Amino acid sequence: MRTLKQFTFSLIMLIATVNLSAGEISIKVEKAGQGRPVIFLPGFTCPGDVWNEIAEPLRDNYECHMVSYPGFNGIAAPDTLWFQTVVNSLRDYITNEVDGKPILIGHSVGGLFAMQLAIDDNKMYDRLILVDALTCMASVMMPGVQLENITHDSPYNKNMMAMDEEQFAGMANNMAGYMTKKQDKKAVIAEWIKQADRQTYVYGYTEILKMDIRKQVENIKVPVLVLAAVPFNLDQTKQIMADQYAMLSDKKIEYIENSGHFIMFDQPEWLSLQITSFIK
Repeated sequence: MRTLKQFTFSLIMLIATVNLSAGEISIKVEKAGQGRPVIFLPGFTCPGDVWNEIAEPLRDNYECHMVSYPGFNGIAAPDTLWFQTVVNSLRDYITNEVDGKPILIGHSVGGLFAMQLAIDDNKMYDRLILVDALTCMASVMMPGVQLENITHDSPYNKNMMAMDEEQFAGMANNMAGYMTKKQDKKAVIAEWIKQADRQTYVYGYTEILKMDIRKQVENIKVPVLVLAAVPFNLDQTKQIMADQYAMLSDKKIEYIENSGHFIMFDQPEWLSLQITSFIK
């Protein structure tokens, strides 16, 4: 049963909803609380409310902005390149709707968005928190594959686009099984994938895999906290993060064992502590 505090938080979130359009793309932002602005950026296919449990205790001292992306969660899909136009929409929102320099907190792809925004203009942001995010996903997920060989019309993508609903659901269930250690959350993650616009899911993910900002992060001059899940081997994870963030100067990297990719589900207390300690 929801507590009164949880209900009030949800009600405020519902009332303070902003839909921002930029060209052919829209983002949805739910806002609650007051104080220093914090922008919460979810991972691929996830709604902004994936952050609710983490954001709720912050709203007494921070203005929390939970972002949802186009192509997911019932938001209209874009006709243009997904990643850069979302970056443009986020920048427009922050410029026009946010007072002061916000703190950017991004999970996975949300971390990529946060880094790209800071690479483009450090002066707009206070600091970054990157939750299980990488600067070059392909180097970890597809080691040895050249980025130019990752194409939108690959056989893999053609197969994904041709899947019927049952086949796509099976893929979603399989993927979700590796992303969290919490059994009840696996179905939630899978459902977000199933609801995604198919073209956005396939081609948007291809755009992300083609990205490599390992060198560009040297242009980020604000403090950055990197929080990494350790699903299996700590030494291996440390080596991966050392490679991913070698060019980032002002950084602190913390590791959490016994967690899948969704740290906010598997280790919420630890994640909350790390965030509150860093943004004080």
